[in-house]
Amino acid sequence: MSSFNLTRRAFALGAAMTLALAGCGLKPSLAPGGAAQSLFGRLRARDPENRTEYLFVRRFEERVGLTTSGDLVLVYDLEFSRTAQGITSDQITSRFMLSGKATYSVRRAGSEASLAHGSVTAFTGYSATGSTVATQAAQADAAERLATQLADLVVARLTAEATRLQ
Repeated sequence: MSSFNLTRRAFALGAAMTLALAGCGLKPSLAPGGAAQSLFGRLRARDPENRTEYLFVRRFEERVGLTTSGDLVLVYDLEFSRTAQGITSDQITSRFMLSGKATYSVRRAGSEASLAHGSVTAFTGYSATGSTVATQAAQADAAERLATQLADLVVARLTAEATRLQ
């Protein structure tokens, strides 16, 4: 019987919190008319210079929309590093960790003044136990996953700061 009372209390508390949040004016930033909607069509990334940057920009544009004439420019710098993680008793590396950092700044086109800036980090791993070709494919796939993660994190940060970018 006591678990029934606990369940009822939890439900009542959850319902009360839902009503309180509904009345506070909280509005999701990605909802129609939300703060992040103002970024779509206005924010463009600087041109990529290599494959990793291309993958980063491609994902960024998937999230905020493709534009070539936006008044806001995302300037970014990507840093990747590889660390051996799994080493066999024969001293052969069987797994690698790929770490990445994206440092970004949003500026008005033609200006050096930063409206928002920051950095995000992420990591992923890949196996090196197959053939040379399989290991190279796994490394390329891991780099693509990492670039995607970093782009998603940058978009999340910019979504949170969207009101400052208007």
